[in-house]
Amino acid sequence: MLRFTGKNVAVNRLQLSHYARVERKVPARSASTSTSSNDKSSHTSNLPPSAVSPRKHRVELKPGPLKRPSPSSATPRPHSTSPKQTHLSFPAFRPSPTSSTPDSVPSAIELAKQDIADATAQGVLRSAPHDAGTIKRFTHQAFELLKFYFRGLKAINTHRKQVAAIRSRIATGGAALSRAESRFIRTFQQDALKLIPFVIIVVVMEELIPFIALYVPQMLPSTCVLPGQRDRISAKARNNQQLVLAGNWKSFDLLRKESESSGFIPTLSLKNPGTLCGVIGVPAWGPLQLVQWRLQRHFQNIASDDKMLKQEAYGRDLTLPELKEALQERGMPMFSETNSADELRTQLKWWIDMTEIMPEGADAVSRRLFMLSIIGSHK
Repeated sequence: MLRFTGKNVAVNRLQLSHYARVERKVPARSASTSTSSNDKSSHTSNLPPSAVSPRKHRVELKPGPLKRPSPSSATPRPHSTSPKQTHLSFPAFRPSPTSSTPDSVPSAIELAKQDIADATAQGVLRSAPHDAGTIKRFTHQAFELLKFYFRGLKAINTHRKQVAAIRSRIATGGAALSRAESRFIRTFQQDALKLIPFVIIVVVMEELIPFIALYVPQMLPSTCVLPGQRDRISAKARNNQQLVLAGNWKSFDLLRKESESSGFIPTLSLKNPGTLCGVIGVPAWGPLQLVQWRLQRHFQNIASDDKMLKQEAYGRDLTLPELKEALQERGMPMFSETNSADELRTQLKWWIDMTEIMPEGADAVSRRLFMLSIIGSHK
């Protein structure tokens, strides 16, 4: 028993001496480690950032930076045919074309009622008495529409006198014709052509006028269109232009490439001008010669309008609706509800500056047809 106790005491003494030696070595080892790390840090601090071995960072689940596409893989942009055109970049403000058709399409009767209600709220039509019944309310609205259309016909006669006064002033050497007066005369001429069929419809059944405005708005004079009908007609025309541009950009791109060397497109060389007519809102029905004549007449009017706009500081005084109308007439419905007047004016200036570059053999119409192919081929 005493023998085993002595052995245990000896073993305990050996273990205690071993632990003491380990404790004396640990501080020395830690000191040597800190000294070596300080030496390494002092050594690496004198190296350039690229020579320091990077530490292993923590991996974060975030998308990496996007690589820019190479110039060869980038989408080709429409380019000019003249050295003077290289500094004129295309003002790409066009949004993605979306159909303006709502999920539930209202019927023609509902749209007509909405137009009448909007006109009544704006004071164009007099509201019915509050105690009026269904028959009396319908009779009141029909009578108010009849008065509205007769006032529109009377306004056309007033415009005829105003147009005659403008032409008399110019003939006698008075002030030059302004852009607003030029557009006023053109609108009167269009209304005069629609006058005879419109009078017949009003005399026979004036209740059909709201439905004609829904399906055949070209038959109505501008003085006989309700405010809601005018906004809807403009929105529909702009949406149709955007859909034509989005669905036929390959055709426009092919047309642009074929005429790229010359920089213009002769009107008589167009074999299928229906797509161009759809962009500028010109009717495409009828024989080929008739469609070509419509394109010729439309761009002749645009050419004279471009000249007046440049004289008036590129439409500096035009309002936002007037700028949208000017771009729409040129086949450039590349604006959204968020675009400012300055952005739309930049587009208009781009059009005017580009159409003034006249290659050899081009005229005002053929050059604008080529510009329309550039617009249509732009994605």
